[in-house]
Amino acid sequence: MSKILNKISSKTINFYIEQNLDDFYTKSSYHPNFISHLEDKISWVDTRDVDWPKCIFRADFESLNAENEITNIKRLIQEGKAPNGWTVGPLTKPDNLGMILEKNGFLNVYQQAGMAVDLKDLKKKIIDEKDLVVEIVENEESLKHWITVVSSVFGIKIDSELIKFLFLEPEVKFYIGNFKGKAVLSLLLYLSSGVAGLHAVSTLQDYRNRGFGITISKIALIDALKMGYKVGVLQASSLGERVYRKLGFKKYCDIISYELNAENK
Repeated sequence: MSKILNKISSKTINFYIEQNLDDFYTKSSYHPNFISHLEDKISWVDTRDVDWPKCIFRADFESLNAENEITNIKRLIQEGKAPNGWTVGPLTKPDNLGMILEKNGFLNVYQQAGMAVDLKDLKKKIIDEKDLVVEIVENEESLKHWITVVSSVFGIKIDSELIKFLFLEPEVKFYIGNFKGKAVLSLLLYLSSGVAGLHAVSTLQDYRNRGFGITISKIALIDALKMGYKVGVLQASSLGERVYRKLGFKKYCDIISYELNAENK
């Protein structure tokens, strides 16, 4: 393991991994197109018209009756007043909240690996592909291409006004990869809580298995290192976990998404 991460406890690394994600949700909730609910015991960001980002996050029921709190949130979901998506990670309290959610009609629908890497220990060379050009998005035209790639890869509707809002924020960097002049991959770098977080890494299907995703990720992380950041974090699918281990990332925790069972809605 790296010297930097060796000096940090797993608990602290877990904090960085989830907090970067929570920070992104919180930042998105500030846009007027989104409906936000932010308080110490529970937060969420929601919208009626698009798919991302919308979820419940940062639950802290440690000193409360978790069953009662979940029942209240469940009612709000059923009434359409809260999003039907609940992110649970190492900062969530109590530690067994996921089990309580499942007991109350929620399903584990998506599990990701919370991963981290010392940016000075990044591995794997950037591919030598002269027809691939990766660059930071600097104008609205490229931003439109970014939205198109992410929407296509994940099959989601994205609020273009939110993306324009984030585009102006200093802690957000959008990256686009063009292959022979066509936008084929994208990434969002979110700099918060002292770490560099990778989000929305997307490659069009016809251009996968060529190392493009690793390349855009490493370029963004090298940029973060130049800006003084020492640790990179992300949440990866089972397939993505295997890929990012090649860059030097290590898994530290699970980030799990729950949804209310249709029978309970």
